[in-house]
Parts: sequence; C-alpha cells; structure tokens
Amino acid sequence: MSVAITAELGTPIRLHGRSSLLEWLLHRVDRHARGGAAVVLSGEYGSGKTVLLEQLAVHAGLPSLDLTGTPGERDIPFAGLNRMSGAGAVTLPEFPLSAPEPTSYQRLWRELGRQLGDGPLLFRVDDAHLLDPPSLRALAFLARRIERLPVLLVLTITTEAGYDHPLGDALDGIPHARLAPLDFSDSMRLLYGRTDFPPSPEIAEEVVSRAEGNPLALVEFARALTGKQSVGLAPPPRVPPPGGRFRGEVRRRLWDLPDRARELVMLTVADEELGREDVLAAAPLAAGDPHAWTSAVRSGLVVTTEGGLRPAGELARSCLEVEACPGELRDARLSLARVFERAGDHPRALRHRAAAGDEPPERLVGQLERTADSAERHGEHETASRLYERAAELSEHDESRATRLLAAGRGAWTGGDPQRTLAMTRRARTLVHSAGPRGMRDLLRGGIELCDGRPATAVRQLTEASTALLDTDRELAVTALMLAGDACCVAGDYRGYYELAERAEWLRSPEDSHDTALILRNLTAMSATFRGRHEVAAPALREVVRLAERVTGAAPLVLAGNAAFTLGEPATSYRLATRALRTAEERGETAQLPWASVYVSLAALLLERYAEAESRALEGVRLSRALGQRNRMIDHIALLALVAALRGEPETVELRLAQATEEGLFSRGLGRPDAFGSWAAACAELAHGRPVRAVHRLRLMDYGIGGFNPAVRVLAAPHFVEAAASCGEHDDAVPLLGAFDHWVSSTRSTTRMALSHRCHALLAERAADADERFRAAIESHRQSGSGLELARTELLYAARLRRARKPTAARELLDEASAIFDDHGAEHWAARARAELRAVGRSDAPRRSKEAVELTDRQAEISRLVAEGATNREIAGMLYVSDRTVEHHLRNVFAKLGVRSRTELAKLLR
Repeated sequence: MSVAITAELGTPIRLHGRSSLLEWLLHRVDRHARGGAAVVLSGEYGSGKTVLLEQLAVHAGLPSLDLTGTPGERDIPFAGLNRMSGAGAVTLPEFPLSAPEPTSYQRLWRELGRQLGDGPLLFRVDDAHLLDPPSLRALAFLARRIERLPVLLVLTITTEAGYDHPLGDALDGIPHARLAPLDFSDSMRLLYGRTDFPPSPEIAEEVVSRAEGNPLALVEFARALTGKQSVGLAPPPRVPPPGGRFRGEVRRRLWDLPDRARELVMLTVADEELGREDVLAAAPLAAGDPHAWTSAVRSGLVVTTEGGLRPAGELARSCLEVEACPGELRDARLSLARVFERAGDHPRALRHRAAAGDEPPERLVGQLERTADSAERHGEHETASRLYERAAELSEHDESRATRLLAAGRGAWTGGDPQRTLAMTRRARTLVHSAGPRGMRDLLRGGIELCDGRPATAVRQLTEASTALLDTDRELAVTALMLAGDACCVAGDYRGYYELAERAEWLRSPEDSHDTALILRNLTAMSATFRGRHEVAAPALREVVRLAERVTGAAPLVLAGNAAFTLGEPATSYRLATRALRTAEERGETAQLPWASVYVSLAALLLERYAEAESRALEGVRLSRALGQRNRMIDHIALLALVAALRGEPETVELRLAQATEEGLFSRGLGRPDAFGSWAAACAELAHGRPVRAVHRLRLMDYGIGGFNPAVRVLAAPHFVEAAASCGEHDDAVPLLGAFDHWVSSTRSTTRMALSHRCHALLAERAADADERFRAAIESHRQSGSGLELARTELLYAARLRRARKPTAARELLDEASAIFDDHGAEHWAARARAELRAVGRSDAPRRSKEAVELTDRQAEISRLVAEGATNREIAGMLYVSDRTVEHHLRNVFAKLGVRSRTELAKLLR
C-alpha cells in the first residue's frame, strides 16, 4: 500500500505504508525549530485517520491541541473555533476572504500563540469536513501561512462525504495525503491481531477480501468471528455486525438521503452494473433530478462511471442490502426486471424477479437453472454464475444448494473471477456430502491454487478431484487430470506427472470426445518426452497436433500448441496457441487467456519474433495480474527474462528475474519459471563473455525449486555446449548434446538440427570437422528462416576462422551477422560482431542506410509511450526494463529521427 502526498504545486511524493506516512509527519515535527507545517490527511470512512492522529501524538512528544468536527454544529458560524478556544472562547466574526489580514484571523493567531507557550505544538483537527465553513476557512488560512509558527497542523477529512458547505475548495494549496486501503499482508496482520478465534487461512482470506482494505470494517469483522466460523464449520459474516460503527455509518448515510436519492442508491444495490439508460428507465424522476443524483454521489455510497452508476464497493453494497427498507429494495428489483424484459435481457430480468421473490421459489429455481445453462453455452459465464447463485439461495436441500453454488463458482472461475469462485466454494463447504460436489469443489480450489498459490498443493487437490468426479462427470474428471499435469510441470514434480500419465492411459476410450482424447494423449506424449523416450513421444505428439484440428475447447488447443513446440514446429505451435487465445475470447473463458498467452510467447520466441514474444508476455503479465493469477504472471516474467537474454540484454535479465523473485517465484515453489530463469541468466552470462559463470548457472538448473527439469534442460543444451566449449569442459557437454541429438532426430526439426550442427562444430577437435558442421548449421538456419541464430552461428564460426588466420572468410560472415543483429535490434550482439570485424582488420561494420531512419521494435514502443506522455520511470515499469535502458533507447531514437526533445518526438509521431 502506498500513500501519495500531493504538494501545493501538484508534485506527488510516494510513501509506502502508513509507517512511512507517520515518519513523514514526524519529520515535519523536527522542522518546528525553523517553522511550522500543515497537511490534509484524507481517506474513506474507517480508513484509520483518527488512529494515525493518535499515533502521531504519542510519537511526536509534543503537547497537542485537538479539534473535532461535529455534524450538529456545521450551521453555527465559528462553532469549531470557539470549541478550540476553551472556556475563554473568542467570538470570531465572519470576514470576507479578500481581506488582507482579517481581524478574526489575527485573533485566531493570538489565541493559538497563547496555547503554544514556550514550545512547539501539535494541532490535530479530526473530521475537518464536518466543521462549520467559517472555522474551516480560518484554519485553511492558517495552514497556508503555518511556516510563521512552530505548529504542525494535521487536518483529516473523509473523502466520500465531499464538502457539503459552500466553500468546496477551502483546503486548496495545502499538502494532501490520502490513506489508501490496507494491502493484503497488512490486512492479514490486523485481522489476526484483533480476533479472539484465529481463523484458518482460507477463512482469513475471505474476511480480508470482504473488508476491502478498510481497517474499521476489518476490526469489526474480527470481533464478530465466532469459533465455528473461524474453523469453517459455519460461513463467516458477509457484513460487519449491526451494532458496529461501520454499519452504523452506512445506515446513517442511507437514511439521511432524500427519497429520490435513496431510490437511486437502491437501484445500485439491486444491480451493481447499471448504465445511465437503465437508471433513467427504472427511475425516471429520480434520475432526472440533479439534486438527487448529486446527493447520492456525495453520500459516498455510490460512484458515477462513464456508463452510469455503481456501488462504492462490494462491502458497501452488502451493508446497504441488509440496511435497506425491504419494500424499497423490492421495488427497485422489480423496476429493473421490467426494464431488462423490455430490453430483451431475460437472464438479468429473471435474476431480479427471483431476488424480489415475485414467483414461487420452486418455479423460479427451474427457470434460473435453464437460463444459466443457456448463458454458459453462449459464453456469458458471469451471468450464469449470478443465476446459479440465486437458484442456490432459493434451494431447500443442502445437496442441491451446494451443487448450484459450485456451478456459480465454476462460472465465476471460467469468467476470470477467482475471488468470487473461492467465496462460492466456501459457502458450499459445509453443504457438500457426496463425491460429485466434493470433486467439483476440489477442482475449483485446485485450479485457483495452480494459478495463484502453491502448485504442489494444487497437484493433490486436482488429483483428488479427478478421482471424485470420475463416476459422475468424466469430462470434468479429465479436465482435473489435465490441470493436475500442468501443476506438476509448474512445480517441477515429474514423478507425479508420470503417475498421472499412467492414469490417463488407463482412462482412454474410443468413445471419448476429441477434446478428451487430446488431453489424455497429451499426458502420455509429454510423459515420454520428459523421460527421454522420444521414439515413443514423437508419434504421440503428432497425434495430439492432428487431433487439434477437431477440438473445440481452448485448453486442448493450448496443449496442442505445446506439443507442436516440443516437436520443433514453431509455425504450427503459434497457429494453435493463437487459436486457443481466440477460442477463449469467443467463449468467454477469460481464465484460460494467460495460460494460452504463455505458449503464444514461446512460439514467437522459437520463430525469433522477439518483439512479439516480448509484447505478448507483457500483455500476459498485465492480464494475469488483473485476473489474480500470480503464478501465470511469474511464468510471463520468466519468459520476458529469456527474451532479454537472447537479445543480449543482461541488465534487463537481472531486473526481470529480481521481479519474478519479488512476486513469489521461490516462496510459491514454481519450478518451471525457475528453470527458465536459470536458462535466461546463463544466456546473459554467455552474451557477455563469461562462459564459466554460464556453465555454473545452467548446472544450478538441476538443483532449483523443481529439481531436475528435463524439458528446459534439453532446450538449453545448445547454450550449455557453447559455454562448456568456451571454457574447456567438453566432458560435461558431450552427454547433454547426445540427449539433445536424440530429441532432435525424433522431431526432425530443421531449426534445432541447425543448433545440433553448431554444437558439434564447437566441440570438434579437427578443423575440417568443425568447418563441415558450421557450414551444415548455416545451411539449416537458412532453410528454417532463423535469422538471429544464423547470425550467432556466423559469429562463432568467424571467431574460429579468425583464430585460424582466415580473415577474408571471417569478414564475409561477420558482415552478414552484423546486419542481421542490427535488423533485430540486438545491440549487444551487433557490438560483438563489430568487435570481431575490427579484429580481422576492418575499422567498423557497415551500417545499413535504413538504420538512420527506421526504429527497432523496442525503440518504436518506447517512442509511442513517450508520445502518450509516459515518463521514463513509468515506461521502465510497463516494459520491465531499467530507467537507464529507456534513456539509452531514447538517445538512439533522438539521433535517428533528428529530434531534440520528448515534445518534438511526440509531435513527430502524432
């Protein structure tokens, strides 16, 4: 969590955590010897502003003068200042702000001076937005001139309430700090510190999620938790307790509203995503009343959006639902039901009718389920989830209620809402009694654990789900098996993968659908690949690719894309992975998008489309973060590191690997991205001429999180051989090259055959053998169209020719390699090629004339972001590179385009 301090001139100061804000305020205390300071501290109701003021008084060690705004005295001029003055109150008449030094403000200063005595003073004004306007203006006047007095003035305001007084800009020009919601870690610490019955981790996560980072709500949740709720024997409370301050504040705001404003709020309680047209149609008089609309927004219970109106948050909406007048809420739901029926949105209309209790429950349940099934088939998974949840609420029996809650969870998961999925599985927990629902619950929880938890735990949950579902839903059982296999790969548990593959072979049936047949066959094929049984794996992988032409689901297409990648068919892999992405988008399977995106990036990498591989991975990072799939996000960051390594950008590699570690690479036990990270680090060492360190990095791959990773180890074999050959460790390279050759011979991949020839050339003892292998590698590179690997092979061959005193032949290779590196924006490798050219007698490599006017892909992306107004630091954060890398590329862009500033660049690109 960070706190933004905005100074008078609008310059933001970023402070991380409330302790940092307290330190910043205390620093102002230390400056009192040279003058005073003032700050406005804002936040939502319950965000901890008053607690921070109390901590400030304790730590500052200063006498304090306190003033608190009171709603009942807002209409009494100078009531606040009179309370501050104590028994000898000074009556302060109203003066216009245009007066140079109004007498009233001078008297305020004298009164404050009397309070100061012989030392500095801490002046705390809590709930300043509830002060009467004249008092607030006087205090603001003081705050803007506070440097004349040894006073630290801190005013707190609750932001949702806005300013209900005539002077809405009274606090302009005063430094401003906003308390953001607590982050997850701080919320968990607060919860466990305040509860009488420490909850289990999953219950704690649910309570933290419901509190939405609000400290007051979280404390009241903690105090309300019972022993049964803490261990999961009863569902945790959905809202804070009725006698608490948080619920009381929501209640007060709701019932302080005029009738028409409350009508608007009720609509948002009934439906959290309303467009302006929906509001106008459901409540034309209220929506057409500007005062009602303004009052509703100023209450802080709702917020306006581009399209219309929505609740201020799920916590506020839940509290409003229990505090609202049942008749008003029912009227709102029925009004919306009529609006959506007229618009032809029957699922939404049915949901509102069911919530309003407009028909008998048994009849509504059937209608809800049928409509939910239809919505699911049409890819409207969020709608289906809401309908299943409503059907569950109307169900009489535990088993049927659990089944429908889990169906709601499945819709939420498919649609990309893991928090809602967890909430549904927790509500169903005590209702589940038979194998089918238990398997569904484990499938959902295992899927979430795979994407945002510990994959080793996901393996167990998903394997149990597959067993439980086998007798009731074969396709779901196979899906659980597929996800368990992916969890094994992420965790590096290949022994577990082999056991799953044996189960898959036993499950295969001629009556399987194409999707099921592909999933089961893929487990067998990849198991053989990991074991090094490529003569068995290759035909099975080709069968998987053939089956992909007839499958309909996104997940089987992802597996087929991986199979094509394993076979060394990058174009096919790219086609299948992008088809998986498109299928997931069309079917609303949002949860599958990050997974599919991993293989699009990998295929683009194999095709040497490094710019696309990077852009796809960056998009994957953003999407994974938005969907709460942190493990997938780390997968993408590891791929970003590999792209940078193959381009020869060691600083960027280091930065990206550090980011992966910070996000939880090691703490979550993510073996696959750890192996990719070791490979990337080794490539970076190799690019900078440090082969011994590269060999060390690659050896560490066998002792990482997941232990021995057979897939990535073989993929990295060409780089291990190159590094080992450079430092004379041929004995270690030969066995690994043998494993690589065995794989390549089974797949018949021209791209990888070229790498095999290059490895043999590097290990060759006779010059003639090396020449023959290098020429074969170059020919294979040309056939496969792999430009960067061709250039790297030419660079290695040229270095050997130079040492053999054949400068003319070396120059021909280096000229082409240098041009290829320049075309791909591989600046480090281009510099290496030019250095080799100088070593064979050429002053420098010839540069292509187009380089003067054409930008590399990275330069073009940075230029676009600059034109959009992004700073270097923001660009670095978006691209996962360093500030220095951005500056370097910008200097080159300025030189190429003949511009001298960011403004000129922006104008040129518009």
